Amino acid sequence: MSKKVKWAIFLCVMIVLSGVYSVIDKNNAIYDKSVDNEEYKAVRLMEHDTLQQSFYVKEERLDGVNIKMSGSGDVKNASVAFVLTDENGQKVVEGSQTLDQYKPGKFFSLKFDPITGCREKEYTFALTVERCGEDTEVLVYSVPEERSDTGLMVRGEAEEETLALRTITHRFDLETFLVTLVFLMYVVLFMRWLVKIFK
Repeated sequence: MSKKVKWAIFLCVMIVLSGVYSVIDKNNAIYDKSVDNEEYKAVRLMEHDTLQQSFYVKEERLDGVNIKMSGSGDVKNASVAFVLTDENGQKVVEGSQTLDQYKPGKFFSLKFDPITGCREKEYTFALTVERCGEDTEVLVYSVPEERSDTGLMVRGEAEEETLALRTITHRFDLETFLVTLVFLMYVVLFMRWLVKIFK
């Protein structure tokens, strides 16, 4: 087998591996990511408390949302319910999830069946603490900013802040593909260089 054919096969394998690895859950923040974490505000929610956040979707498809979350007390035995409505007020998604997998201060994922045709459309996400103990609080974080394209309400009151929320879209990501491909090529060429040195 000629050297050119070997390199062509090698390149195809690298491209396929990079492509498979690059199908990811792409996160798009609805808040200003440049705001320092120390400026985030903790929104305390107890049993039956509700918040709502409106936002515009950047992607054609929506597979879930991530919320920066923490808590006090026995949070892992708590559960939350969520509803997503479109710009016409029609309910498109609803569900509930226990917090047994949550990690304090990290983003907690709420996945649902894919919604398509979402690009540049406005949605409203509502979160309710469905169940938690008397000494338990669910904490979600908001970013201190005023934006005309988003609106946060906590227990029915408007806040001049934006929920630390990211939309999730499961898709091929070109940036991840290019970074992975370059990394794999670098590793292979570096190993070949080492073999030549110590041969």
